[in-house]
Amino acid sequence: IEALFLLAIDIYMIALGFTHDKEWAPYLGVIGMALLGAIGLFFLARGVKAGNRRVFAPAILANLIALGVVKYQFEAKVYWLAIPISVMAVTVIVGLFKEAKSSGSN
Repeated sequence: IEALFLLAIDIYMIALGFTHDKEWAPYLGVIGMALLGAIGLFFLARGVKAGNRRVFAPAILANLIALGVVKYQFEAKVYWLAIPISVMAVTVIVGLFKEAKSSGSN
């Protein structure tokens, strides 16, 4: 879900680039990073689902980075984007910690 959400934001950014006057070179960099992030989150989710504990740390780190992005979204008053990202990131972080704790006690 998180990877799809980031992919949707990426598609929105592409559409925004065509509808607003943007300097394309840096904008394409942001779009590319968002696309790589979505792909990375997809593979991390597959690893978590497969029970691979090695992906927990990168998945938690990715969501902590998302919380950093949320800070700037709140400052820009883009609440429609900040609130869902923060809820999703916190939910994933808590879930990963719970999963790590339960799989570590086995």
